[in-house]
Amino acid sequence: MRAVVITLVAVGLLGTVNTGRAADDNKVLIVGTWEIVYSDAKDVPVGTKLEFTKDGKMKLTVKVDGKEVTVDAGGYKVDKDVLTLTGPEGNKNDKGRICLLNKTTFIINDEIEDKVMVTKRVKGK
Repeated sequence: MRAVVITLVAVGLLGTVNTGRAADDNKVLIVGTWEIVYSDAKDVPVGTKLEFTKDGKMKLTVKVDGKEVTVDAGGYKVDKDVLTLTGPEGNKNDKGRICLLNKTTFIINDEIEDKVMVTKRVKGK
């Protein structure tokens, strides 16, 4: 499970952020639940959900044996176009560059591992 969380942070470069927006927009836009629709990281299955809360926490929901399991994935911080994830123990910081973040789409990359993750916003119930 830890490999999944670490891999979620390690995603590849796809583009740049719209520099015309205020830097704080990403902090607001990221809050909510996102479902992975594409990932070239082998440990991250399509359909995995990431929930970013207003208070800087992150939850991860994956399917295990046909059932959804939600775990505390630690915390996160957004600084302009950089997303930093911290593991549940607070000991592991991984960074990814936000390539695109709007009301419906969130694309992030890890330039070091050259991995890309594309997500779509999950609408509230």
